[in-house]
Amino acid sequence: MHPISTTKRWIALASLAATTVLGGCALGSSSYVKVIHASSGATNVDIKVGNSFAAQNLAFGNATSSYAHVPAGANLSIQLFAAGKDTNALLSTTQSLQQNQYYTVLAIGVPVSLQLQVINDDLTPPKANNFKIRVVHASAAAGPVDVYVTAPGTDINNPKNPTTPTLKNLTLGTVTSYLQVASGTYEIRVTPAGNPGTTLIDSGASGTNFPAGSIYTAVALDPAPNKSASFGFLLTQDLPVSGAATTASSAM
Repeated sequence: MHPISTTKRWIALASLAATTVLGGCALGSSSYVKVIHASSGATNVDIKVGNSFAAQNLAFGNATSSYAHVPAGANLSIQLFAAGKDTNALLSTTQSLQQNQYYTVLAIGVPVSLQLQVINDDLTPPKANNFKIRVVHASAAAGPVDVYVTAPGTDINNPKNPTTPTLKNLTLGTVTSYLQVASGTYEIRVTPAGNPGTTLIDSGASGTNFPAGSIYTAVALDPAPNKSASFGFLLTQDLPVSGAATTASSAM
């Protein structure tokens, strides 16, 4: 089979395409939270942690541009609202957040089965000359997938020299552990599990540079509603931390 497309899919770096959350609360005992909106078809959203907003008016396929300070504590409410309609939560969960720890709140699934996942972000620096990357499978339409992280232009569908997937048979909602990879330029491709001849997502044949010491989260996304049929790919940088001194806006 031929790839659906080998043209470069859109890569949205969280530092370039997100909502910066500002405010004026005292820091106190804080955790740090960023938000990824990975629910195709869902409206723009607000995310509240306790009484503080960690994201406001965040659109599908985007992440907040920085980690927001939110209260640390046990069994904190985490609520998702339609943007600007913050009286009736569409979804809520509870989570204990440790002081000075980093987390990602992920909105995932189609609107009729929307879910919130809270992910621990291990920002321990990678080994010398390495970077770290993890993958989130947030595409309901893709089914189980394999992920290839290769040198740019590598033929992953060469039967005479087969390429082993970096990650195999990921199902919807999977969040992998961070992988340690030698720093350099890589092409990331997502295919149906066991079918390297069909490329669902391609980060681009020219590759993306991943410098030593950095940490990333890559998210496989459904096609954006009312747009092309292309699957989406969101790449967010977890380390270096952007905006760790940013304070979440308070709902109080």
